[in-house]
Amino acid sequence: MLVLAVLMLISGLIFTFTLGVAGYIVGPLTIAGGGMLLWKELRRRRDFREVQNYVPRRSSWQRFLIGLSAFVVGFGGLFALVWQLTSVLADTANGFFLALRDGDQAKARTYLAQDFRASTSDEQLQRFVERSALADYESATWTSRSIENSTGKLEGTIETRSGGSIPMSISLVRENGEWKILAVRKPDAGILSDDPRPQPNRADQARLANETTQSFADAVASQDFTQFHHSAATLWQRQITAEKLHDSFKSFNQAGIDLHRLSGDPKITSAEFDPDGAFAIAGTYPYDNNRFEFRYRYVYEGIDWKLLGISAYMR
Repeated sequence: MLVLAVLMLISGLIFTFTLGVAGYIVGPLTIAGGGMLLWKELRRRRDFREVQNYVPRRSSWQRFLIGLSAFVVGFGGLFALVWQLTSVLADTANGFFLALRDGDQAKARTYLAQDFRASTSDEQLQRFVERSALADYESATWTSRSIENSTGKLEGTIETRSGGSIPMSISLVRENGEWKILAVRKPDAGILSDDPRPQPNRADQARLANETTQSFADAVASQDFTQFHHSAATLWQRQITAEKLHDSFKSFNQAGIDLHRLSGDPKITSAEFDPDGAFAIAGTYPYDNNRFEFRYRYVYEGIDWKLLGISAYMR
């Protein structure tokens, strides 16, 4: 009983400072209950010492119930403490979504990690908001929070003002003493692959291929791969320059090939993770009597899949 009383006192203090408004009620009540148990147990022990000079053990069922109660109270206090320590992750995510809802791109970007900001333009961020209905954001419920060293993770549900629910997973990283968002992922709906790794669904595969093809066509036509390079994954940007990309694909321009004529959804022949962990999409577009063959490699970064490599041929 003494252990239970002490745990209730400690847990009451934790509840008071971690559960917000509810803590101002639950905390003092828990402290009061722990104080009463402590007083009763100390009086019981004093009475037995005065009469019998020893304190008898409680019966087995009493010890079991006291032990179970101590476990429940201790676990509740620990859970509340962890919840409070990870609340900063939720504050960062909620602030980000509120800024997106209000259309304040500048403020939203202050919640993002350096790599996220570098690889994601305002236009890409806006398209993500539109695709995921986050412009209608109302509130968030984070059912899972965790911190490991300098990384954190949130999983939960976004509630929209129209009554919808959007499952969401967020990865965070600690930068300069503050938690910043490294990646935001909205799980796909519908029939999913047996592969446990998150991957783009059929619609997103076609979208990614079309966006990459059109961006590639713009770069070839202008003979300037600066924007194409800037929109790629941060890892690939560090491995190759825009000038090297230009040199690798200048044959398309020299042959007079107009890649802007590639339109409609491509015929995707394969879409799977390669041995290096990148998601590779291969397919073709018709081009007069020939066909444009491509293989694009992607890695998830920030809010979307970003290009990590490209192979393209006209056959």
